[in-house]
Amino acid sequence: MNKSKRIFYFDVLRAIAIIGIVFCHAAIFFLITGVNSSYFPVTAFFDCLRDFSIPIFVMLSGALLLNRDDSLIKFFKKRLSRLLIPFLFWVLVYVAYASVYIWHGFNIKSSIDILLGTSGTLGVTFWFIWMIIICYLGIFAINKVIKFGNERKENFDSIFIKILTGLSLIYILISEFGLFNPYFSRLVYFVSFISYIVIGYFIANNDYVGRKIDSKIIIAVTLVVSIILYSYYIFGFVVPQSTSSNHFVYKGYFNLLILVLSVNIFIFFKYLSKTKFLTNIESNNVGNAITVFSNYSFGLYLCHYLIIYHLKINYTKFFLDQNFLISIPLLVIIVIVISLVILWILDKIPYLNRFSGKS
Repeated sequence: MNKSKRIFYFDVLRAIAIIGIVFCHAAIFFLITGVNSSYFPVTAFFDCLRDFSIPIFVMLSGALLLNRDDSLIKFFKKRLSRLLIPFLFWVLVYVAYASVYIWHGFNIKSSIDILLGTSGTLGVTFWFIWMIIICYLGIFAINKVIKFGNERKENFDSIFIKILTGLSLIYILISEFGLFNPYFSRLVYFVSFISYIVIGYFIANNDYVGRKIDSKIIIAVTLVVSIILYSYYIFGFVVPQSTSSNHFVYKGYFNLLILVLSVNIFIFFKYLSKTKFLTNIESNNVGNAITVFSNYSFGLYLCHYLIIYHLKINYTKFFLDQNFLISIPLLVIIVIVISLVILWILDKIPYLNRFSGKS
């Protein structure tokens, strides 16, 4: 996508989402101090930034890719190859690192676990790649249905998306009330994220509220609601539930609170993009930096966990001895800087630039 066609608030959302994910994986390390430590609320606050960051990432995929007419060849070449090539490269890097520093020799079973994103392994974050691949296949299938329907009925796409959005909301509601368990299996869990794909497209491409209410009011309301919801989530649910049960308790992605929080943040930046504030940022150096950061977000996702792991193993005492309000953000900044430098270098080297994940 060239610069003239970019949607800047998508870049902002993507940048915020990847920062939230890095914060989560950095903060997990500090949970070793226990849920009853005085620092636990700080750790929980940073860790749970992931809980709306992942849905926003998925919603952005829906906003960008749903209702597009891609051929099967273009889909696999342009969509899946952009995921798989950098992903497989970084799997090899993780396996090589683990073989030298963790296993002290090659282990095929553990290597497969990294590839599959198995929980408790160095590749734990790679579950997201398999989920996105499943969602991409879902997007391709939905787009083919839309194309088929549009050839036979006018405005079929609009009607079909509204129906899918309604079904997606119902799905999350029945998951919230325990009528269906989206965590029943890994495949069901991955397929469940298609609900956020559809919701993301619907929000990005419809403006029912904006026709009746001033954008400034929508911005203020969504900002306040987002702050209240996240504050309640951390200090009204996560912290008290975790301390009472003596283990870290948080909500999954398929519940009403996380849905409303994620949607509010998405809508906030959608309407903020209509103001001079975000327009001015887009046209200056800060906007250029956000765009570059957004471009490297996928590569950053792929490589950041290995860097966090290495820093945690080698500098445990340094980070734990600091105030967590300082040490967690400091770890995040260090990880992001190192990651971006690595990705920038890869991007400048012929052939290796395909592994940077830059979009």
